[in-house]
Amino acid sequence: MNRFSSLLCSLLFCMITYAQEITVTGKVTAGGEEMPGVTVAVKGQTRGTITSIDGSYQIQVNGNESLIFSFVGYETITIPVNRRKVINIELKEAAQMVDEVVITVPYGTAKKSTFTGSASYIAAGTIEKAQVSSVSKALQGTVAGLQSFSSSGQPGSDATILIRGVGSVNASTNPLYVVDGVPYDGALSSIASSDIASITVLKDAASAALYGSRAANGVIMITTKQGNKDSAPTVELSAKYGFSSRARADYDQLNTNQYYELYWEAMRNYRMDNGYSAEEAAVWASSNVTGNLGINPYGSAYPEPIGHDGKLVAGAKPLWDDSWDDALSQDAHYTDLNVRVSGGSKTSKYFVSAGYMDDQGAYICSGFKRYTLRANVTSDIRKWLQIGLNVSGTHSVQDYPKQDDSTISNVVMFARSVPSFYPVYQRDLATGAYLLDENNERMFDYGEYRPNSYAKYNLLASMPHDKS
Repeated sequence: MNRFSSLLCSLLFCMITYAQEITVTGKVTAGGEEMPGVTVAVKGQTRGTITSIDGSYQIQVNGNESLIFSFVGYETITIPVNRRKVINIELKEAAQMVDEVVITVPYGTAKKSTFTGSASYIAAGTIEKAQVSSVSKALQGTVAGLQSFSSSGQPGSDATILIRGVGSVNASTNPLYVVDGVPYDGALSSIASSDIASITVLKDAASAALYGSRAANGVIMITTKQGNKDSAPTVELSAKYGFSSRARADYDQLNTNQYYELYWEAMRNYRMDNGYSAEEAAVWASSNVTGNLGINPYGSAYPEPIGHDGKLVAGAKPLWDDSWDDALSQDAHYTDLNVRVSGGSKTSKYFVSAGYMDDQGAYICSGFKRYTLRANVTSDIRKWLQIGLNVSGTHSVQDYPKQDDSTISNVVMFARSVPSFYPVYQRDLATGAYLLDENNERMFDYGEYRPNSYAKYNLLASMPHDKS
């Protein structure tokens, strides 16, 4: 029996040891050069890192997992760890030849190999993979020299794009957008990513010279999809659905018990500063803590829930502990539906698409809905004459939550500042049960009884009527 127990313990120890994480380090190079910014991710997991300026990386993995190394313009490599602690990688350029890449240039197209300016090409597949409501956010990390960053997490908001840094201190730093050959001043969130065939980024003065001073900050040329000549009608359906939430949880907040004990301590100290003894101050704090806060969440059975020692009296438990952050936030969903019809005859081609997007934010009354319709027809009337029609329409609705710099005008500040013992809905102070109206519905608690230091509002009730 002892031998069997020893053998079993040994096996368990081996299994536990095998499952332990190890630290893998290494360096990523390409053509003998160190590669900074390479994405190193654990296959099938959300963990990952990027290589530093000298191409080195460090990551925690289980011994039986695999690492994925990826970088724009290079082949993606998947390597099993096999409990190795040092893994060096040599990346190879993507197999696609430069001659095969056709980029959009002002008033035409050109092969990458014959184009002398500085331009980058982004294919439709790269854009469609990103689950974002604005094409500007899909450009992040796709083009060298292009910076795309968001100043707001609001769904439907465009990212700020800089090409080769800041071009002016006082004037606009936005690049010129050109959609199907026409300068575009609208929001990029109005263009469905599934309608885009390619994007070309013109970076230098030579490549963007035809647009003059408007192209001082670079040019982003967007080409939308078209049909194919001499092809049967093709119907495509695409659907994306996902969920999103805050990437990081908010700060830990005091619960009801912790808040009352600390508030009691503050009241006692205040009383002692006014010349009262510690015993007198403690008695006064216990008698007045619920009155100062305006509510007793422990019920009528405990009129003084905090004893003279500053601790919760035996048996006292809060009848409710409402999280305002939970009440004002939501598990947002993302829906993107598109239908496309294309085709053509020997002399003409057509493309029609319709789309619907619903992108919700992390807090209530935050979201973006978009309805799009696009159609283009091109026909060869003569060998030397071609006519076409390209029309598009977008209807979008964008909801912003309150976000001013005050407690009652900022949903995040409000959720942080209102303690959990102030209920979201009206409560029976004796039992903690919800109070219902004549329709058997819960009634919002607006906090008229709260002291002046706390907001006497309920954003859950008012925000749906205060959309901006």
